[in-house]
Amino acid sequence: MPVVFVLLGLIAVMVLVLFVPVYGRIRYDGEWRVSLRVWGIPIPLLPAAEEERETPAAVKKKQKKKSSSKKEELKQLFREDGLEGTLRLFGRLAVLAGKTAGRLLRAVTVDKLELELLVAAEDAADTAVRYGQVCGVLYPALAAISGPVRVKKQHLRVEPNFLVEKSDARLDVRLHIAVYRLVITAVWLLWQLLILKVSDDNKEVTHHGK
Repeated sequence: MPVVFVLLGLIAVMVLVLFVPVYGRIRYDGEWRVSLRVWGIPIPLLPAAEEERETPAAVKKKQKKKSSSKKEELKQLFREDGLEGTLRLFGRLAVLAGKTAGRLLRAVTVDKLELELLVAAEDAADTAVRYGQVCGVLYPALAAISGPVRVKKQHLRVEPNFLVEKSDARLDVRLHIAVYRLVITAVWLLWQLLILKVSDDNKEVTHHGK
């Protein structure tokens, strides 16, 4: 009986984790603010706490170190698989990354999207041109996002402003995340990577056998 209670407890914990209510909010009104709320507990992500912020020099040093490490990894990959094999691997990983991104986006539901954008420039002609450019980028981007991501409510206001010389923007996005979909996607990705690894190992064995 104790084993049964332990199993039931583990199942209950898994259910709580998989279906934990996770809400997010992204705001911009001159400064970006990003936060999560899990079980009603707010978790601010941006702006970062002062003690967690890194100096520009530290960030630059870390990026340089990371870039150097990536270059060494690429050199090692070329030495082991050759150019053709490496490019083939990159192509398969790119396809896998695209499918993974689509699955991750389907785990997100936008409850409310509010965007107000007043486009302005130094003169009326420049304002009209910039307004056309903004619309040409914004609306296709929103259409692409609203494909995999469900958007319940949205309010868009994009207008040219001929009375000022500086554009103004306000963004407020409220969303929730289905954790169980993220877990399913993670399991699917690990399985696909395992298949990719086994396939490459089989090709390598066949190549050496010849």
